Amino acid sequence: MTKVMRWLQFASDKVDRLAIWISILYAFIVTVLVLGSVFLRMAGSAPSWSEEMARWLLVGIAFISSSVALKRGAHIGITSLVKSLPYSLLVKIIIQASNVLVLVFLVYMFWFGLDAALKAVDQTGDIIPVSVVFVKLQIPIGALMMITHVLYCIAGIFTEDDPKTFLLSQ
Repeated sequence: MTKVMRWLQFASDKVDRLAIWISILYAFIVTVLVLGSVFLRMAGSAPSWSEEMARWLLVGIAFISSSVALKRGAHIGITSLVKSLPYSLLVKIIIQASNVLVLVFLVYMFWFGLDAALKAVDQTGDIIPVSVVFVKLQIPIGALMMITHVLYCIAGIFTEDDPKTFLLSQ
């Protein structure tokens, strides 16, 4: 394994661990927030901001957890054709082309997600008087995390004997 591959694997593993902990934290906060809000609503005094905060955290869960799913090959994909073919240069080219297309989409998502987040600096939530830039930054952060994993897969195809281990969907 080359030095670049070791570094990409290290980065991918660290980003994955960070994404897992952020997702767990967000899910815990959403759970406590929603359950607490339900009980307080039954008591007659639910906080008005709880639904908006839960919605913001769910956006974060969606984009950050997508990185975790990508690392594990848990996204939807049609890999039966590639898996049924014996190892050949064609299989390597198909997998690499697929990974590059995903990378292009993620770079697009990062770029325009960052643009949308920066344009939202002056916008505040409907109920919570905080800039929505923090919510919209979840998009480029999640994309950047996924880019790390895809770069590892793209580089891995050149170094491993079996390119099927670097399919983004299993």
